[in-house]
Amino acid sequence: MKLLVDIGNSRVKWAIMDDNGLTESQSFDRNKSGIKASLNKAWKTLADIKAIYVANVAGEKIAEQLSDWTQKQWNLTPKFIQAEKKHFGVINAYDEPEKLGVDRWLSLISARQHARLAQCIIDCGTAITVDIVTKAGQHQGGMIIPGISIMKSSLVNNTDALTADTDNQEFKTLATNTYSAIHTGTLYAVTATIERIISDLKESFNNRIRFIITGGDAEALLPLLSDDVHHYPDIVLRGLAFYARQDKTKTSVRKKTKPEQDEDTAAVKESDTDAKLKSESAPPAKENTQNDAQQVTDSSTKDKPKPARKPRKTRATKPKAAAKTETQASDTSLPEEAI
Repeated sequence: MKLLVDIGNSRVKWAIMDDNGLTESQSFDRNKSGIKASLNKAWKTLADIKAIYVANVAGEKIAEQLSDWTQKQWNLTPKFIQAEKKHFGVINAYDEPEKLGVDRWLSLISARQHARLAQCIIDCGTAITVDIVTKAGQHQGGMIIPGISIMKSSLVNNTDALTADTDNQEFKTLATNTYSAIHTGTLYAVTATIERIISDLKESFNNRIRFIITGGDAEALLPLLSDDVHHYPDIVLRGLAFYARQDKTKTSVRKKTKPEQDEDTAAVKESDTDAKLKSESAPPAKENTQNDAQQVTDSSTKDKPKPARKPRKTRATKPKAAAKTETQASDTSLPEEAI
């Protein structure tokens, strides 16, 4: 079994991948100071883990804590995925590809695989990210917007009269307490932004674009958004699964190829050995016998008349196949075939 882990700014989401696919994802809130206590609680009973694939946007300290814990628990070092220039049919639009957030990169890979239209992925976490990938796999770029929690904390932290009284949180168009007013206002601010983005992109792509929403705040926003926005809560984990499957394929190919090579080598050695044994066991040929055989061959050759040569048949020349044009032979603009 393989453990897939999505470490965000606020939560850690994870799932197990086995021969039947991905299990239902689970999550826990991430403590800012560390995650080892949370890992003990969530993963202590997990067994038979063979590999770990991680998307981490929480920094080096969290990555080190995760690696230490998995080394002690399973003697495994996690594989931390990074954004690339091109993989799984997706071409990264960033000038410095590795600086695209790995969560955004994996979402693009996952969304691209079944795409008949351009795809817009709206990830509503601590920050809200928007990315677009065409049906051919070309990332078009994106944007980053403050998330709901950042908007709320900004209001609370920068205004003396406002407090974060979460007990009074309620969504009402016209709120009757301060925190509900903050909650409603931030929801409207975010949904209005998303709706405007959707409207502009529909116009740009002549309505040939599909919208996907994910992230921790997606469920709170969905009731306020139009019906043509699709909710994919595990899109990052599904992107990680492509890397896990790829490594499984590589391993199986190596295992399959090695025995074949060993069999071929053994067959060659066995053939050489047999030939050597035969040559050593054969009796030495006598010189007179060789001379006699040569004389008989020469005389029989001289006595037999040579048969008349048959005229050669002229073969019809086949027309050569038309050579591929330069564009057909190599089109570097096309993405790799999607897996």
